[in-house]
Amino acid sequence: MIVDAPGPAVFRHGSTWVRADFHMHTKADKEFDFKGESGSFVASFVAALKKAAVQLAVITNHNKFDRDEFNAIVKAAKKEEIFLLPGIELSVKDGSHGIHTLVVFHPDWIVNRENENHIQSFLGLTFAGQSNFENENGRSNHDLNDTVRELDKFGRDYFLVFAHVEANNGLWGGLSGGRLTELSAHDPFRQRCLGFQKVETHDERVKAKKHFGEWYPAEVHGCDCKSIAEIGRGDEIFLKIGAFTFEAVKFALLDHMNRVAAELPKPERSFIKRIAFEGDKLDGRSIDFSPELNAFIGIRGSGKSSILEALRYVLDIPFGKNSADREYKEGALRNALGSGGKITLTAIDRYGKEYEVRRILGEHPDVYVGGTLQPGISIRETVLHKPIYFGQKDLSNTGQGFENDLVEKLVGEKLVDIRETIALRRQTVTETIRRLLKLADVAEKQKEYAAKKQNAEYKLEIFKEHGVEKKLQKQVDYEQDAKTVKDLGEFVAGYFEELEDFASRYSDEFASRKKYESKQNPAFFKNVFAIFDKVLSGFQEISKTAESTQVASGALKGKVKEFDTLKSALKEEFAEVSRKLSEQLKSSGATAIEPDEFLKMRKAIENAKQILAALTKENEQQLSLKLQLVSELTMLNNHWHDEYTAIKHELDAINAQKTALQIDVEYKGDKDAFLKYMKDLFRGSKLREAMLSEVVQTFADGAAIYPDLEKAMGILGASASVFEQYFTDNLTALLTWQVPNRFTIKYHGKPLKNHSLGQRASALILFVLSQRDNDVVIIDQPEDDLDNQTIYEDVIKLVRRLKPETQFIFATHNPNIPVLGDAEQIVACAYDEDAIQTKDAIQTKDAIQTKVGSIDCPVLQKAIVSIMEGGSEAFQRRKEIYQVWKQQNS
Repeated sequence: MIVDAPGPAVFRHGSTWVRADFHMHTKADKEFDFKGESGSFVASFVAALKKAAVQLAVITNHNKFDRDEFNAIVKAAKKEEIFLLPGIELSVKDGSHGIHTLVVFHPDWIVNRENENHIQSFLGLTFAGQSNFENENGRSNHDLNDTVRELDKFGRDYFLVFAHVEANNGLWGGLSGGRLTELSAHDPFRQRCLGFQKVETHDERVKAKKHFGEWYPAEVHGCDCKSIAEIGRGDEIFLKIGAFTFEAVKFALLDHMNRVAAELPKPERSFIKRIAFEGDKLDGRSIDFSPELNAFIGIRGSGKSSILEALRYVLDIPFGKNSADREYKEGALRNALGSGGKITLTAIDRYGKEYEVRRILGEHPDVYVGGTLQPGISIRETVLHKPIYFGQKDLSNTGQGFENDLVEKLVGEKLVDIRETIALRRQTVTETIRRLLKLADVAEKQKEYAAKKQNAEYKLEIFKEHGVEKKLQKQVDYEQDAKTVKDLGEFVAGYFEELEDFASRYSDEFASRKKYESKQNPAFFKNVFAIFDKVLSGFQEISKTAESTQVASGALKGKVKEFDTLKSALKEEFAEVSRKLSEQLKSSGATAIEPDEFLKMRKAIENAKQILAALTKENEQQLSLKLQLVSELTMLNNHWHDEYTAIKHELDAINAQKTALQIDVEYKGDKDAFLKYMKDLFRGSKLREAMLSEVVQTFADGAAIYPDLEKAMGILGASASVFEQYFTDNLTALLTWQVPNRFTIKYHGKPLKNHSLGQRASALILFVLSQRDNDVVIIDQPEDDLDNQTIYEDVIKLVRRLKPETQFIFATHNPNIPVLGDAEQIVACAYDEDAIQTKDAIQTKDAIQTKVGSIDCPVLQKAIVSIMEGGSEAFQRRKEIYQVWKQQNS
């Protein structure tokens, strides 16, 4: 069973920077001046530490250690999350004035089964035969090398920090150059000396380094307080540690180039702060992240990948088109969260502002600032700058389309704006094609109605020969008048609707803009709005015109009815004329000519004239639309090229880093994808693949075929008409489809696909990790297909170098990543019955485990050893490597 137990709040997000003081005195020191009540000293001392924001302190009284006082201070300080280590300021018998040496002891020197005070035992040994040595002028019986030898005999851990090194009783000021060179060549001395305190002069530092050669430990500070008021004075020093343990402090000093700083470092990039879950197996769980290296560990099936997938999901990072095991990953997330499950992610942007991203399973993510929903905020630009995610096998899966997926992950966020422009232009092209296709049969209709008109006019000539037109003229004129009145009414009604819609669309806009009041430039805006009022006045006139037009439209509707009544009153008169005309025609032998047919012919001619006029306009419109389409296709192609240029610019910047892996891009170069697309659209046409392939090789894309269709048809020969038909039927799909750019990833100048699996995996992981433009890098099992040597020599060294600038979140089975990478935060996952648990790191005497902790935490160290194969070996190598790092850091 896993029980949660809170550790110190300071380590909630794993390893963190704390202010340290390596040189402190207390009331037990003869030189310390405390005038308060004796019983108030401990409280006063701890309060002063808290006020000075010191969270790590070493008690170093002169040649003395008071265990009772130390334990009392430790007990009080622990409540304030302040960590104390036992120490002494030892006056070593070396040099002309003695060398003040701060000896920092592991707590087991005074806390052990035997309840022995081994510090006191050492003092009795090194000052044997002396009395009254508990002051800064007392000197031990041993020189520096002998002191190290005597301390080592106790078999307990400790390290040395040399106090005020430039003073005449300091290491540099009190010893000759030859003696310094001699000491630095003594291996036990080098291993135990981890710090120089109070280095103040650049020239002295340079001089000292000449004597020490490649070896040079950390520079630290301490207030050397002789009273409560002096606590916290002087220069500051910060250590990055992940637990209040002696080992954490020691490792920080060994790796001082990365874990010791004179100023408090602050992240200058965005990072994930916390993730919390509601629902099913993750219900109630929350995980805090470090801004640097985070490692999820656990056996297979323990829930690591589910949590990383939750990160991808809440950040709305898309899968690549060729992402491995996509269904499995989505299923794992559903299984972990359950229906209606919710993820809440807290993030800090590049300016230190906090955001919450909330996402319910199956819905879109929402962004909140201060608890208020903020629609429209870009998660992967504004909240977190370009987070990148690789799931299991995503980096080792180098099959077809992998190059596109990798480039998309690397530069996709930079293309959002241009792709929105492309999408809008594609919509415009689609709409133009739709309008053009509606006019596709204009020519046929023109022929049809021209023939109808010609036929009616021929017949009408026969009527004219028999005088029918003259005798029916009045009726013809009335029909024409009725049509004209009706057309006028419809035109004005349409005009009114347009005016009304225009006035409605802009009335609120005009009103809202008038409400603005400038706080800084009222006089200037008075003149601005004077100009604006002229425009408003014109708009108001339009509104009045709309009102008068509405009245006129109503009046015209009345006139249409009025004329219909007038025309109806002549119905009998027209009928009588038709009867008489019919009788006359019969009597003259023209029995086939009917007066009613004449009227039909007249209507047919007028109708044909109107339709032909409209078709003429449509024909002009069709020609205009064709030109417009060509223009829009050119603009769409320009947008596609802008996207290519943006991609190439980003890739050029990446390639400029001169890594072994380079990415080349060819504009619209994926001819295989183009051919496949054509084959899919022309399925059933029986056109041979060789013909389509020749078209694909000749033209860049469908948009290039459109203005030069005859050339394409010439390639098809006898099948040209079939090609034209299929091309026209699929016009929208062909003209708006973007032929993909072709990406080639090369490793050491050779295409990546031609290298071994291990080489590909190594090249890709190093390439991805080295990208400086991604603030957050999330990778599930980055060690896939890599050997341990590559992981340490390449991956871990790179991560250690980059993690101050990049947040890494890994799920891993390889202990070298959290151990040798000095993971700031580790989450050890275990699957307990139906709940994903997280083991943790701070151990009490009851071995209560909490959820998370750094590599410095003893419980997490035990979890690594018990869970991960090779965990013990990784820690052993860490000890060895830290000694190497110490020399290199020097």
